[in-house]
Amino acid sequence: MAKRDDIYIGGQIFTYEEYEYLLNSFKAGFSISSLSIEKAFEEQEDYEYQLKQCWDDESFNRYQQLFLTEKKQIREILHQIIVFYGSKMGVFSDKLTDNPKQIDRLYNEYFSYFEAYIYHFIKFDEAGNFDKVATYHNLRELFQILPYLKQSSDKAYGMKMDNLKAFDYAMSLGEITISDVIEINKLVNASDLDRVDGYKVTNNDILNASFTPVDKENVPTEMQKLFADYRNNFGMEIKDPYELNISRVEHLKRCYEIFKREALFHIRFERIHPFNDGNGRTGRIIMNHNLLKAGLAPVIIPGIMSDDYKGYIDRVDIDGFAKYLFNSSSQQLTNWTSLVTAGLRVNKNNMNPKNEKLAKMGTNNAKQLIKTMSLLMF
Repeated sequence: MAKRDDIYIGGQIFTYEEYEYLLNSFKAGFSISSLSIEKAFEEQEDYEYQLKQCWDDESFNRYQQLFLTEKKQIREILHQIIVFYGSKMGVFSDKLTDNPKQIDRLYNEYFSYFEAYIYHFIKFDEAGNFDKVATYHNLRELFQILPYLKQSSDKAYGMKMDNLKAFDYAMSLGEITISDVIEINKLVNASDLDRVDGYKVTNNDILNASFTPVDKENVPTEMQKLFADYRNNFGMEIKDPYELNISRVEHLKRCYEIFKREALFHIRFERIHPFNDGNGRTGRIIMNHNLLKAGLAPVIIPGIMSDDYKGYIDRVDIDGFAKYLFNSSSQQLTNWTSLVTAGLRVNKNNMNPKNEKLAKMGTNNAKQLIKTMSLLMF
């Protein structure tokens, strides 16, 4: 007999610990599975590539072999150069003096993130001596790239974490209400300094779409209609797909009706486009909440499927989108079942959805997860 806190997904039984671990693994991929977030990480990677083209590993290794006193002198010069460039670029308003304490304060306050990079931009002359002039010019290359790398990295990481927090918030809810949707969107855009909380204040368009989203003045009414239809009309004839003694065919038919309901809701939501930004991310969080609450595995829509995804919305292709969701969810369930069958091991750190390991998961690992899943799906 199943334990009280066992979780049923797609008819499979998972212990609570297994389910929590598997859902955290899913979130690692879901957290960056939108074109806007993927674009932010790609921008970060572009700046990282530019930066590495300017690195001088030979000089860095030579620096590492110096005596501590020599390193200290070079480090002070590097800090002075960076602060000088910062002054020229208007990063701070302080008037520079020759006071070493001022240099230290300004460097630590505004440029501490340079520390991991500056020693790769040191230059030595042919005699092996530290070349201050060449280093000065080389650090200018660093200053022209690194602030933008930090900005893009902060943006990408912020968007990823916003998506995770919004997902976790949604999963803490029972039935999602309109006010919940507004809060989810607020969390999705939390790191955006230009965000607009609440419904859109200006009309927006969807790139390459053949339809125009709902006018901003009509959004509240259309959202009320959508949620009323979801409660009272969408899938009212849906029967429990896990009812005992029904055939496999009947089980799949009933599951499909749930996916069709969520496809209809999602397409209408995206065509309303109620917010200035984050509509897709918000809508997919709601969809996964509803799938999981219905006992079905969640789905990821990777960037490589964005054209098909937008096509479903553009054409109001409810059946096509429902089939996509059905296949994607089924593959997710297969992956989860395989992991457990193979002897999944979990521990307390893995089980905590807010642990540091998850929060700092490498972008490349998460992207590889998305690519692998998309290849398995199709």
